[in-house]
Amino acid sequence: MSSPAGTRSMSVEIELFYAPWCTRCAAPRRRLRALLSGPAGRALAYHERNVLENLERAVELGVTATPALAISGRLVAMGRWREARLRALIAAARAGA
Repeated sequence: MSSPAGTRSMSVEIELFYAPWCTRCAAPRRRLRALLSGPAGRALAYHERNVLENLERAVELGVTATPALAISGRLVAMGRWREARLRALIAAARAGA
């Protein structure tokens, strides 16, 4: 989606890639849902993507492990990450939107 020159989109897209068999994926999914259900979730578009069903998108972003997190079309984390890092990544993305 493109914006007219001189304006920025108000929405930040967050994509969480997971695999159905991934035991490490459940906790980040729960944390993201909880985090984005509050004030931090305003103006954010959140998508959970099964890596098998969205393989082309995952390859496009460079996903090689799950869970993987992309913000605004940029892969920012794979594997495990702490909630503090997740909050910082989202805050940075919102500030740049």
